[in-house]
Amino acid sequence: MSQTSKVNRTVRAWTGTISTTAALAIALLMALPSPTFAGGFQLSVETPNKSNDPKLAGVVLVARTYGCHQPADAKLSATAEGLAGGKRQSLPVELRSIESGVYVIKQQWPAEGTWVLTLTGEYNGMTCSVMIELGPNGKVMPGTRLAEGNSTGVHAKSARRKWVAADIDTALRTTPGATSQTSDEPESAQSPLRAISLLIGGLGAVVVGGFARARRKRARASA
Repeated sequence: MSQTSKVNRTVRAWTGTISTTAALAIALLMALPSPTFAGGFQLSVETPNKSNDPKLAGVVLVARTYGCHQPADAKLSATAEGLAGGKRQSLPVELRSIESGVYVIKQQWPAEGTWVLTLTGEYNGMTCSVMIELGPNGKVMPGTRLAEGNSTGVHAKSARRKWVAADIDTALRTTPGATSQTSDEPESAQSPLRAISLLIGGLGAVVVGGFARARRKRARASA
């Protein structure tokens, strides 16, 4: 076989490797989670900004509804779930609407004991629930937030179902803040970035390795 034929075969093999790698890269990028769920019904929560707005006086948490059509028509409920005085307690919490799709919550549960706050929204047969970790004295911890469509935030998490007793019991046994994300970026933003970084690193390794193999083959062919 001539040297030219060997080089051409090497080039074809290298081209095939690049094509296969590119196809895998495209498939991976398409499979990456979006920062928000497509459509559906969603809730977000956050601690209120410091302001002189009388509507936010005494407010410890702000909740918002998102989704298709008119999510402001969703039915929302909130409950404080806790262990106080050696007893398991469940207390209804009032949600006050201050504008369309925006609700505020004041602390309505005891300072004694260990507590979590649960929110459940239902709209057009869809459910979104949020669980908020509470700190000492039943306080909403500074920086608590869950962005629209995310499953994990800071001191908060959500699910597309109602919380069950096992979920709440587990949360009450967990040290506040131990399992919540504390980065400035929500989980759904971090995961794609990590995957893209790994992808770029892998592609770089494939390219470098391919060139190295091609040089070795050319060296053997010319020997």
